[in-house]
Amino acid sequence: MTIDTDRLDTKIGDVAKKAGCSPATVSRVLNNNPKVGLHVREKVLKAAMELGYVPNGPARALRSTRSRLVGAVIPTLDHAIYATMMNSLQARLAEKDVSIIVSTSGYDIDMEYEQVRLLVERGVEAIVLVGTIHRPETIALLEQRNIAYVFTYTSASTDVGAAIGFDNEKAGRMAARYLLDLGHTRVAMIAGITENNDRAAARRDGFVAEVERNGIAKAGVAVLESAYKIEGGRNAMKRLMERPGRPTAIFCGSDIIAAGVIKYCHENAIAVPGDISVLGFDNLEIAELTTPDLTTVEVPAREMGTIAGDYLLASSTQRQHMRQRELPLRLVVRASTAPIAR
Repeated sequence: MTIDTDRLDTKIGDVAKKAGCSPATVSRVLNNNPKVGLHVREKVLKAAMELGYVPNGPARALRSTRSRLVGAVIPTLDHAIYATMMNSLQARLAEKDVSIIVSTSGYDIDMEYEQVRLLVERGVEAIVLVGTIHRPETIALLEQRNIAYVFTYTSASTDVGAAIGFDNEKAGRMAARYLLDLGHTRVAMIAGITENNDRAAARRDGFVAEVERNGIAKAGVAVLESAYKIEGGRNAMKRLMERPGRPTAIFCGSDIIAAGVIKYCHENAIAVPGDISVLGFDNLEIAELTTPDLTTVEVPAREMGTIAGDYLLASSTQRQHMRQRELPLRLVVRASTAPIAR
């Protein structure tokens, strides 16, 4: 059996062109809007039938909503990693004429609640959030209003909502395993701020657990925290180097922090990777702009956005089979890491 792909690819715009009207008019007809005249309605339906146009099933969940708006609250737009996810999410939703409103919380769950409340007041039909730690009032509001929501940057299954992302603990273990395989036993980590941040905390815990599994005492693993800023990474590295027993390898909770670490090393004649290997996280563009360029763990940001969009466009029945999705991470090896010098 062959498939007529031209018929499958027919869009509202094609129907509108054939019927001699606007795409908005086609949409009104297909949604049984009584304000469209009988003559125009017949032309649209005839054109749709001749072109073989069938409304896409996954968009039905949002097709009958009041606003065709999705809200998203992300920690920040300062770093490209969230922008990448938002771009792919927006592109996926736009395919079905759904718009998105993006707000930021500054990693503050109280601010996040206020942003969610404002988005709900504006009539969004679904919400995209980051991580699993939120104020109970935030989730209660969404449940009360029957608003679909999806957690990103995490694959931790939840009783409600959906989780589309990756396993942050595995990410920490992956980083530790790589440095240990290079022969490093004096390792350290500069994590992001872990308060109310389940992602940063899980990566830290996974890193420490994997090091311990290799027979290295937890007390011997220095772990500091830093805001996701270059200067924050530089200052954290300064504090780390002032401690006894300098590490030979360090895992940073973001490429931004890692850039600050490398900056400190340059300023203090510490060779990277000769004296210390530096491993980042995210695979932002800055990873290829540091000297040396940065080994890092790549986050599937683009895929997260697309799949989150698929979830929001799906019907309620389809969503039951899409509530948890773990995406793979990838280690990108560059010049900032090397086997320990013997």
